[in-house]
Amino acid sequence: GDSRYRDLLLSIAGRFRGNESGQPPPPCDPDYRTEDMFFAGAILGRAYALTGDISYLDIQTAFLLEADIQVESGLFKHCRSVPYHWGRGNGFAALGYAETLTYLPDDYPDRDNLISIHRRHLDALIAHRRPSGMFSQLLDLPGTYQELTSVCMVGYAVARGLRMGWLEESYREFVESLWNAASERIGPDSEVVDGCTGTGAVNDQRFYIDRAAEYGRDDRTGNLALWFAVEMERLSRGV
Repeated sequence: GDSRYRDLLLSIAGRFRGNESGQPPPPCDPDYRTEDMFFAGAILGRAYALTGDISYLDIQTAFLLEADIQVESGLFKHCRSVPYHWGRGNGFAALGYAETLTYLPDDYPDRDNLISIHRRHLDALIAHRRPSGMFSQLLDLPGTYQELTSVCMVGYAVARGLRMGWLEESYREFVESLWNAASERIGPDSEVVDGCTGTGAVNDQRFYIDRAAEYGRDDRTGNLALWFAVEMERLSRGV
């Protein structure tokens, strides 16, 4: 392939080096936001796949294990200073673990621990699923609107785990219910129903409740729906 893309990825991955113990990698928010679990995992995992340099995985796993934002219920806070269990924030956490586990060798020292944390999170998400198969904008506040991006992100993570073997078949019903729920909210011309708009980390519950729900064509929601669809197709084909 074109070496420019490889060079660009490794250049970006190099920015994650140099963090002090107990601090997230330099490009990440110092408050340990769930977004960065995914962003870092997607970059550092692929950097390892290209180079075989295990230090990329060491940076990512340290970040996940030091974040300390998973609460007793198994859900994730948006970040250390924001205690709310935002749907897409938990989607980012699920994606971050799935992307990381995709690249971790089977004998990597922290692999089993990461799988245990990830499964505990997914079990909490199962417990907070609405009867429709959807998640609420705030997972533990059912009166908030049912939100699509979180469903697609968690669905992708579960489908990936089933396909690659770190999740048992017992999770298949979960991913199928998420797929059914998402499918009902994606139109034939790429329209989507109720994907949360861009959202920062704010220590104000009302801020999350009032975030706009995108309806129609939306790049963010459509992209995540496509990720989910492709992973479900790969799961169905066993590839």
